[in-house]
Amino acid sequence: MVQGQESRYNKYMVFKNISTKLLLLIVMPFCITSCATINGLMANNEESSSEIKEISLNKRLQISIPIPENSKYVTDKTIIFGEGSRFTGVLYLIHEISADEVVEFYRVNMRDAGWSEIAIVRSDFILLNFDKEDKFATIKVNRRVFDNSTSEVTIGPKSDTTINRSINIDNQESNVSEEPFTIQ
Repeated sequence: MVQGQESRYNKYMVFKNISTKLLLLIVMPFCITSCATINGLMANNEESSSEIKEISLNKRLQISIPIPENSKYVTDKTIIFGEGSRFTGVLYLIHEISADEVVEFYRVNMRDAGWSEIAIVRSDFILLNFDKEDKFATIKVNRRVFDNSTSEVTIGPKSDTTINRSINIDNQESNVSEEPFTIQ
């Protein structure tokens, strides 16, 4: 290489390195801010107008199912009927642990509390089904950004009619509606 060309090449490389570093300094804050914003949007999108509360000992006793430590519940999406062993309803929980940790918690602790695991389905969310005496529980766990997760725990009474309808077994009674559930 000729000395003039070598000098121009060195200047080009120095300029390229400086411009690359400058571009990184400009772009990186936007990337970091966008990740934080995405997590904030995902966290607040569904819960933005809802009040988020800690689960007190009193609430834990009222609900009477295992709940991961440090879980919070969204008041507008949580519906509680009855308490203790008569509890039915829907809990919408926010966890500061990963979805996989939440699933493992429910699989172990629901079993320890006397529930039998019926099924688990994994997709972009994880769905767990449990059975205990005259009740069923369905737990839907959603992944969120940065190893956070949410879960929606539905607990209700179990009956032969409900089970038969959910697995499409014809009921011999003629006065039963074709719809799986009737809301009045």
